[in-house]
Amino acid sequence: MKSLHFFALAIVAVLCLVIGYYVGTQSGAIPGLDIVASDEMKTEEAMPAEEADSEVLATVNGENITEADIASLYSSLPQQYRQAPLAMIKEQLLQQLISMEVISQAAKKDNLSDNPEYKDRLDAVQTQLMQELYIKTKIDELVTDELLKEEYDKIVADFTPEEQLHARHILLKTEEEANDVIKLLDEGGDFAELAKEYSTGPSGPNGGDLGFFAKGSMVPEFADAAFNLENGEYSKAPVESQFGFHVIKAEDRRNTEPPSFEEKKPELQAKVSNSVIDKLIEELKADASIILMTPAEDEKAAEKSQDNSATEETKTEDDKKE
Repeated sequence: MKSLHFFALAIVAVLCLVIGYYVGTQSGAIPGLDIVASDEMKTEEAMPAEEADSEVLATVNGENITEADIASLYSSLPQQYRQAPLAMIKEQLLQQLISMEVISQAAKKDNLSDNPEYKDRLDAVQTQLMQELYIKTKIDELVTDELLKEEYDKIVADFTPEEQLHARHILLKTEEEANDVIKLLDEGGDFAELAKEYSTGPSGPNGGDLGFFAKGSMVPEFADAAFNLENGEYSKAPVESQFGFHVIKAEDRRNTEPPSFEEKKPELQAKVSNSVIDKLIEELKADASIILMTPAEDEKAAEKSQDNSATEETKTEDDKKE
């Protein structure tokens, strides 16, 4: 399984697997798969790690396919496709590895390892893998939790709390209907129940509950009226907007809190990693001997070539005259 063809064929295998996995998820669960997966997971958990990795699952013309090969292919899948437990797609992975191996052996038999195109592509893949591994190693080395927390502290320091209002509303088509609802509220009617009965808005079935929102997230007419209400107070006159006529009730207020470190960590990791790598690349460039062929130098080289050609042509004409 450790042939040089693995890298190129892995791409094909992943694509095939993704398509197969998508079809499988769309068509429903395979009968009995949950039981099989459960049994396999129990077996693998009970087995020592080294023994599990070296366990031979299949042979192709004498070449072993092991648990380690399965794990390697699984880890190469995009994150969204690794949400499925390994045991659930293990058989699909094994079939892909078998396909990869028979193609690899056929390619060897045809001496494709001597093909110039293969060598060029292999060099390109090896170079890319080396670059990616170098960057990953440097990120692991330089992007520490301490550095991430420093960036997080800057976010907290720059954070400005924003007032949010928890409100309900009843949306009506006409001003007259809105005034009728206000009268019912004045008579002691329950706002949520009236919203369920009369509101034409999508929040009506939920008692008109809009949850917490910032002032800027609503149309100005609605927001101004809502934020001027005290907690527990409802509007005494209909509020008109482009959507119709609103009766609004303020429930509660709060100030927004800065996001937690764990919430921001993925974003911080991406930001700090990019910054660290950009800085590293600039340092590497500074230590390297880099010569850029500017357009001016290219033009001079072209002019010199033209002059040389003209001189040769003149010399040829003179030789003919002689």
